[in-house]
Amino acid sequence: MDSTACPWHSLEFTAAAFCEESVCGWVRQPGNTVSNLGFLLGGWLIYRHARRHGHAHLVLLAYISVVTGLTSAFFHASETRLGAILDFSGIYLGSAYMFAMNIRRLTRWGKGRIGAVYLLFFGVSFALLLIDPDLSRQFYALQSFACCVVLEAILFFTQKVRPDYRWFGAFWASFLLGYGLWLLDVQHLVCDPTNHWISGHALWHWLDALALYCVYRLYTQFQLLRFEDSRP
Repeated sequence: MDSTACPWHSLEFTAAAFCEESVCGWVRQPGNTVSNLGFLLGGWLIYRHARRHGHAHLVLLAYISVVTGLTSAFFHASETRLGAILDFSGIYLGSAYMFAMNIRRLTRWGKGRIGAVYLLFFGVSFALLLIDPDLSRQFYALQSFACCVVLEAILFFTQKVRPDYRWFGAFWASFLLGYGLWLLDVQHLVCDPTNHWISGHALWHWLDALALYCVYRLYTQFQLLRFEDSRP
C-alpha cells in the first residue's frame, strides 16, 4: 500500500507492525482501532465505581484509561509517527501512575514527592521516546518489572497487614493472556490479515483495559493512597 496516496499522507508514516492489514482510508486498521473502546469502557467503569464508593482519589486512573484508548485508536487509525508517540505516551501515563502509587505504599511519601515521582518517570519515558524509541520501550519494561514484581514483592514481605491479592491476581491473568495474544499477533503466528473484526492485538486492547480496571480495584483497599496522612 502506498501510504502517500491515502489520508494522513501529510503526516510522517509509521506502519503498525501487527497482523491486521492496513486499508487506504481514514481508519487504516479498523479492528485495532475500534477495540480501544475497551479502554473507554474501563475508564467509565472506574469513574462510576470511584464516585459511587468514595474512591475519588483514584479517578485519575479513569482519565488515564480514556487517554490510553484515544491515543491508541488514533495511532491505529492513522499509522503516523505522531500517533505512535501519542500511543506510547498513553501507556506511559498508566505505568508511571502504578509505579508512583507503589512508591507511596512503600515509603508513605507525601503527595508532593509522589507527584514528582510520577512526573519524573513519565517525563523520562517520554523524552526517551523522542530520542530513542527502543530505549524508551526498554525503560518501560524495566519500570514495569520494578513496579509489578520487585516493589510488590517487597511490600508483600514488609507489610504488617497483607491486602487481598485477588485483584492483583486478576491483573496478572488479564495482562499475561493479553500479552500472549499480542506476541502471537505481532509475530504473525496466529494471523488473518483480512479479518478486521478480531485479532490478537484487538483482544490485547480489551484485556489490557481489564488489567487497568483490576489495578484500580486493587488500589481501592489502600487507605494511604488517599494521602490523608501525607508527609511533606
